[in-house]
Amino acid sequence: MHDLSKTSASDVVLVSASDSGYAMPLAVTIRSTLEHLAPHRRIHLYVIDGGLTALDRSRLIASWKDPRLTLHWVAPDLRLVRDLKVSEHVNLVTYLRLLMPALLPFEVKRAIYLDADMLVRYDLGVLWDEPQGDHAALAVQDVAAPWIDAKVAAIGRAGCCPYLCAQAPVVNYLDFGISPAAKYLNGGLLVVDLARWRREKLGEKMLAALRDFPQHVLWWDQYALNAILAGKWRSLDLRWNQGAHIYNYPAWQQSPFDSDEFDLLREQPWVIHFCSPEKPWHYFCHHPFTRDWRRCLRTTDWHDWKPEKPDEYVHKLWDFYYQPLRGEWKRHVRAIKQKIRQRRGKAA
Repeated sequence: MHDLSKTSASDVVLVSASDSGYAMPLAVTIRSTLEHLAPHRRIHLYVIDGGLTALDRSRLIASWKDPRLTLHWVAPDLRLVRDLKVSEHVNLVTYLRLLMPALLPFEVKRAIYLDADMLVRYDLGVLWDEPQGDHAALAVQDVAAPWIDAKVAAIGRAGCCPYLCAQAPVVNYLDFGISPAAKYLNGGLLVVDLARWRREKLGEKMLAALRDFPQHVLWWDQYALNAILAGKWRSLDLRWNQGAHIYNYPAWQQSPFDSDEFDLLREQPWVIHFCSPEKPWHYFCHHPFTRDWRRCLRTTDWHDWKPEKPDEYVHKLWDFYYQPLRGEWKRHVRAIKQKIRQRRGKAA
């Protein structure tokens, strides 16, 4: 059992999970957290080890040298999730957050969970001080799929629907008694009331939902989180979990958000979540904060890392530079045509 006798109320309990493939991104997630942490804060970090090597661990430790950090390695039993749905780029590690109540010491009553593909730009102590209230979790509305059923919830904002990744991410929401107008959360950042999860066996219920409705599972563990936490979570400021999809909306009018939210989320995020197939450790990445991620990487034990050139480099180089310019030119032409039509309408 971990000795938590010296833990104070201001200490942040942080959890993440990783295998060897995400060791380097995890180094950045925690390094950036430490860089923005207030001097008086301390962090108790629990890393759920889904397949890290001894070298991975030593490099992570070297990357996080800070007297404010206490590190704990947690060994999960992957057999508990081995039968669950995975895909080409998502493996069983994504489900380990559902096991937090059982994996963490019973004395740990509350924790912040972070995905390993995040860049923190603000003091997580501020998030830790958010009142939990009677909510099982605090989370951020997903920018790619903001509602349980957009056809119902997006009345008045129908212009955003063509740009959503999914209009009904929990398609069988009636099986769980969820309102179609309810918000849909992103599971990359969670402030979890572990005591309540244990008391109400929420983790077990999430695993059961994944097994009972495999034909409806979209986005893996996130399906279960939304199915079981409906009505039990509170929405945080969107800046605590900026999804990469925010850059897919042409303008705020075609997004689910108002003008101020849209601008703040795009330009001043507090936590950046690289939740798309295009990652900042890939050779080509259009994400506007790619340089910031790589700058932080240079402060870790992976400081000499360089991305590998992909196959068909010249072709992808052309796509990387040409496609954004082509898209920008098309938007510019559409704007000019719209102004011409407006002027003709006034003249008539």
